[in-house]
Amino acid sequence: MPKRTDLSATFCPVGRSAELLGDRAVLLILRDLFFGNRRFEVIAANTGLGPQLVSARLKLLESEGVVERRAYQERPVRYEYWLTDKGKDLFDVLYAMRGWAERWAYREGETGGGPAMRYIHRACGTDVGTAMVCPGCGEPLGYGDLKGEPSAALKAEQARRRSN
Repeated sequence: MPKRTDLSATFCPVGRSAELLGDRAVLLILRDLFFGNRRFEVIAANTGLGPQLVSARLKLLESEGVVERRAYQERPVRYEYWLTDKGKDLFDVLYAMRGWAERWAYREGETGGGPAMRYIHRACGTDVGTAMVCPGCGEPLGYGDLKGEPSAALKAEQARRRSN
């Protein structure tokens, strides 16, 4: 397999972003962290990724300053992973990816007739669709502003993944 080109020193901002975010495991872990899942076992179960891969990517995200580890248990020591401000700033990237996928990545009716994930603006209760600005109150949407409601199809997929 050819060695991947290291883009960490390029002046191209897309290349620099791709160096970290071009890994689907990183994106899935970030998705889980945005939903408030902070514990290793939950992240591994929800993403369907193997424990070594989850561990390696969490270490990478920590070394990049995207997450920080915090102990929640002393004996044995166990950690939770919390987004830093740098990590929270990635919300817009993943939210934009979700918007693109809701529009283009599914076959007609595949998600049960609606979006795979419905988002409600916490401040005003409006279903925001794929908007970046709340259609109900006009506020820009960012990290922590939305409550996610998975479709029945997505809930079933998540339940199957957790039972494996």
